Amino acid sequence: MCFKKTVQVVDAKPEITFYEVDGDTVRKELLALGLQFLYQLDTTYYYTTVWGWEQAVAWVRKTYKFPKYTDQKFDCDDFAILMKGLISSEFGLSTCAFIIGNEGRHAFNLCRVGTEFPATEWKMLEPQTGEWRTNYTCQKCLL
Repeated sequence: MCFKKTVQVVDAKPEITFYEVDGDTVRKELLALGLQFLYQLDTTYYYTTVWGWEQAVAWVRKTYKFPKYTDQKFDCDDFAILMKGLISSEFGLSTCAFIIGNEGRHAFNLCRVGTEFPATEWKMLEPQTGEWRTNYTCQKCLL
């Protein structure tokens, strides 16, 4: 019996400009947003521009077959952990935080975006769709 092998063709990994920030700055920024830290592991963090994040997220979602949402089996927290891990392992972007929010009923990612100058901001990423969101509340953070 013969099996047909399917090969997924993936675009080349995008070249992204990285910026470095110290852990104390990151911690102060997130505390100013009202987040409670579950844990902060690193002393140096890496981030990129909005364009860089969008390129990285699109590449990860195209390269890796994300599972379908399955209530209680593979839901929001699993998507957020998967996105955080893939973004970090593939691109070295360590400011993709795992966030629990919306009164503890939703998990998503929070990404530090910007350049060295001017000031930087944090944007909410819905890992199930790869879209930026503005209507979530952030409560607890794992970075």
